[in-house]
Amino acid sequence: MKTYPMFALLSDKPCLVVGGGAVGERKVLDLLEAGARVTVVSRTLTPALAKLAAQGEIIYLAGDFATEQVESMALVMGATNDEQVNARVSAAARSRGIWVNIADAPELCTFIVPAQVRRGELTLAISTGGASPALARKLREELQGRFGPEYGPYLTLLKKVREQLLSARRGHGENPQLFHRLVSGPLKEALAQRDRDRAVGLLKETLGHALAPDTLAALVDEVLGG
Repeated sequence: MKTYPMFALLSDKPCLVVGGGAVGERKVLDLLEAGARVTVVSRTLTPALAKLAAQGEIIYLAGDFATEQVESMALVMGATNDEQVNARVSAAARSRGIWVNIADAPELCTFIVPAQVRRGELTLAISTGGASPALARKLREELQGRFGPEYGPYLTLLKKVREQLLSARRGHGENPQLFHRLVSGPLKEALAQRDRDRAVGLLKETLGHALAPDTLAALVDEVLGG
């Protein structure tokens, strides 16, 4: 199956998940992580989804799926154990030009959800085009070991430094070289060890006078929670 890789921007977008079991729960959590506004249709919910509904984190429509429930949705996911219901979900979304994913049924999908590794704002996605979900899961496990939790604060700091640099000197010819030097040095390791002084020193060494030392120290403290 040929695919075109892309990352969807779903912040504050309405999304529908049909199915409140374990698979539906995973779909809901991924959508919430992306900032979507999620509605779940199901006769029952897992304890985790029931808690989210009680807290107002998701909208819960108790009962069976109805085709009109896909109206105005940016994206629809089917995650029931009933093939006929899943086929109806797919048909309802497709007929309205809405992107739809049906768990374990690529022939009913207009997009495939890749295996994912998330580390803060870093997302690694793996797809085999539906050829072997088992291989996609294996590769995800390998990447989870290769890209540890230290990448979360590391990327957060890179983002904050980039924003400060662009604010102070947008379009400066030296910026690309500075960004490259930031990701080529041992800054990630310093953050992983929570070595605040070393991280600040590395930033000063890399950026020179591009940003004030107090600004760099404040960014590191913000990321490390100091």
